Amino acid sequence: MFIREEVLREAEVIKYEGGEIPEVFFWNSYFYLTEPPPKGLGLNLTKEEIQFLKKAVIERYLEIIKRDLTPENIEKPFYRGIKRVIINLRRLKNFAEKEGLESDFRAGLEKIKNWFKIFKTQKSNFQKEKIKELEELLRSF
Repeated sequence: MFIREEVLREAEVIKYEGGEIPEVFFWNSYFYLTEPPPKGLGLNLTKEEIQFLKKAVIERYLEIIKRDLTPENIEKPFYRGIKRVIINLRRLKNFAEKEGLESDFRAGLEKIKNWFKIFKTQKSNFQKEKIKELEELLRSF
């Protein structure tokens, strides 16, 4: 599969600078890549390139969920808490279902379950009600 350099760069932006709602960055990237100059690059994206960008959204969601399931981050200013994990997990699931990326969601879900297991081991008394809510949500998938 050939992915053009411009698309690779935009996928990196989505993954590492995609904010808390990566779908917004996906659409910004999509329009930047496809709008004719001077607003954009005027590219005709292939299905593979569009999928590549969408998978970057999933990777971004995994990054922000991992951030909030990393015990060492709790005292840091960028930490958002278990409530944000729940919100982002639901957003990730909805995005994956809407875009036909359920298998990518399932693979990511296994990572999330492992991160959560480690988190619970180290921080069993942290945000107990939200921990329970997250456990129930993970079981529902």
